[in-house]
Amino acid sequence: MVETAEAKQVSRAASSVLFPELDFGIANNGTYPSEDFQRILARIAFDNEFANAGAKAYQLARGEEVDVGAESRNPTARALLYHLRGLEADAVDGQFDRVRDAVLAEAARNRLFTQPVDVAIDVHGWLYYGDSDTPHVSRTDPDRGTDSAYKFATVCIVDPSVRLTLGWVALDGEETDELAEAIRQLVSQARDYVEINRVYLDRGFYRVHLALTLEEWTLSS
Repeated sequence: MVETAEAKQVSRAASSVLFPELDFGIANNGTYPSEDFQRILARIAFDNEFANAGAKAYQLARGEEVDVGAESRNPTARALLYHLRGLEADAVDGQFDRVRDAVLAEAARNRLFTQPVDVAIDVHGWLYYGDSDTPHVSRTDPDRGTDSAYKFATVCIVDPSVRLTLGWVALDGEETDELAEAIRQLVSQARDYVEINRVYLDRGFYRVHLALTLEEWTLSS
């Protein structure tokens, strides 16, 4: 977790911009306040932890008594995951959009992206260990005991001093036509916020039909 005074100051400033845009759908009589969930999410994002370990570390840092056994399930983490599972896909999309808008509004106030920027489009996979027939779960290369994953593509600003995600698209696989449509959507999303200089794609996009499709789209746009 953040240790230095400067890092803590940045963390507090970022929290003041991002946290108001997060909504977990907690009822007024909920056991845990949104603030707990916000801070746990921030902690696991900083430390790349699972929710269970992150919630324990957060509560220990606050001086609370917590069962730190490796097999013990943390009730706060369980509540967080329960509320996250209850969110509809459109609600998650909406929160992502609001957070992105808040970050880029702050960037605009500080005149960070006044010049054209380079962006990179990448495909990511979150490994999945449940039923492979689950909606939106697709096959992936075997890794850590599974060959299933949720897949999504992102478009990010790439710069020596910053990497900022501008948009994302869920994927059902990696068929060429689906990837071409994802690229079109991501470039369109990015253009809402910045002027694009170059678009970088990794070797996963090196397909003749995809290149021809994108060239045709580029010439017609």
